[in-house]
Amino acid sequence: MSIKTDDSRAKLGLAISKKVHRLAIERNRFKRLARETFRLNQAQLGSWEFVVMAKHSKPAKNAIIAKDLETLLKKAVGK
Repeated sequence: MSIKTDDSRAKLGLAISKKVHRLAIERNRFKRLARETFRLNQAQLGSWEFVVMAKHSKPAKNAIIAKDLETLLKKAVGK
């Protein structure tokens, strides 16, 4: 989910429920990965606010998750 704002920088919100990732270590891993991917691309994302909600999926490597998230963020802003 994303929305354009008048703020000068992009913001990120994360929502990962226990139903999706039962173990805290899994939820925290996803949050760390999402925050780092966002941080590396924040300058290119302009003044948008994003909410990332994790869904059930098969386990994947960090690089694949980061690349998918980066693609989705850029797709949302239209770049």
